[in-house]
Amino acid sequence: MADLRGRLGARLRQFRRARRLTQEELAERAGLSYKFVGEVERGLGNPTLTTLAALSEALGVGLVDLLALETGRPRLSPRQASQVREAIASIETLVEWAAPTEGPRKAERSKSGKVKK
Repeated sequence: MADLRGRLGARLRQFRRARRLTQEELAERAGLSYKFVGEVERGLGNPTLTTLAALSEALGVGLVDLLALETGRPRLSPRQASQVREAIASIETLVEWAAPTEGPRKAERSKSGKVKK
């Protein structure tokens, strides 16, 4: 559980620093004490869901984004994720067309197994 709090704290600090806010400024915006914000960032505080919502709103990020803790895998941007989905769909289509006994070209195959042109 301490590891989870530590990762959440690091994420909170990352967002705060990206917005060039001090702990005091973030605390004021979220209606919290700066000491508690510091504890959360160091993984010592145990914020409630209401507190996390106040922090995410004060940072101008969605609660889901604040809670999206790193899992060791690189995260894709929405554009990259779309490109990956398109590439997978293209590969699936190629596999269907290349399959020797399945797919749209099945009817075009001769008894010898070669594609008729």
